[in-house]
Amino acid sequence: MELVASPWRSTFPLPPLSRTPAPCVVRSSLAWTVEAITARVATPLLVTGIAAVATRRRERGITRSACAARAPVQKGQVLPAQLVPESIQAPPYVADPEKVRGWWNAQIVPKSEEEIEAMRAAGRLAHSALDLAEELIRPGLTTEEMDKELHTFICDHGAYPSDLQYKGFPKSVMISINEVICHGIPDTRPLEDGDLVNVDVTLYLGGFHADTARSWMCGQGDETGQRLVSATREALDAAVAVCAAGTPLKAIGTAVATVAEREKFGIVKTLVGHGIGEFFHGVPQIFHCRNSDNRKMQEGTTFTIEPVLTEGSAEWITWDDGWTVATEDAGRAAQFEHTVLITAEGCEVLT
Repeated sequence: MELVASPWRSTFPLPPLSRTPAPCVVRSSLAWTVEAITARVATPLLVTGIAAVATRRRERGITRSACAARAPVQKGQVLPAQLVPESIQAPPYVADPEKVRGWWNAQIVPKSEEEIEAMRAAGRLAHSALDLAEELIRPGLTTEEMDKELHTFICDHGAYPSDLQYKGFPKSVMISINEVICHGIPDTRPLEDGDLVNVDVTLYLGGFHADTARSWMCGQGDETGQRLVSATREALDAAVAVCAAGTPLKAIGTAVATVAEREKFGIVKTLVGHGIGEFFHGVPQIFHCRNSDNRKMQEGTTFTIEPVLTEGSAEWITWDDGWTVATEDAGRAAQFEHTVLITAEGCEVLT
């Protein structure tokens, strides 16, 4: 996943906005994913802890939403990363961090049958990893313990955990709790009864990445939390259902927005899906809100769809670790994600 309001800025021209409500502006398909700029996106806050978050909220007149009466997530200790056996093929960016971007992920190219088969294998393994994550979630287990179990599972099956060392990320998977939208770093904080848990797994197998995420309630979930999880899953399913060669990419955002608006949940507009394959992140950008992207889906291409819905505001802040993104009002967020292959008749879910 990538957040598009980032330190990088685009020099590419923006296409005109559509007349739909609260639109996202989609840039040229040649632009790097994280450099895209969306309409009406506030500059993210880089905060230095929970006290600083509270101070900035007061300064801006932001109050905690009624749905966020729970205490904010407290950071635990981040332990050293797990080791990857030398026999496992690592993505190019592990040896050379500059290889997170380049010509290979700046163009939309249909995949060959051989490449599609490799992505199917990676997708099946990523799906199985999330099945394991679901079995692990229980009160008292730490996200560090979950990371260790998932790391072992991925490596035991001959794959590399793609998040590890990607732009310096320190762990093997991303686990985001309650108000954390994405990029949560596993640590020693134990899961609590009623936590909303999002596990995002990306792995690299046979030279190809597969990226997928699901959300669950830990233990006894409340009605609103369960409804948020259910609506986000429905939003992903609705988006997948509209995919087919020749369909404009903006149909994905419309499908997600229709569900979110009906359920009165927010959409994190700056979290986009992305092209994926030999590279982790690339074009096309996939916006999950109503937008103006009239580019047509192409048969044989692969990308992720990964909507995040929020129970309160969709505005966000970044913790001082430089990775963890959380809702500004401390309302909870849920995410579901698939890697999909576009076909002539529709799409194939690879994860």
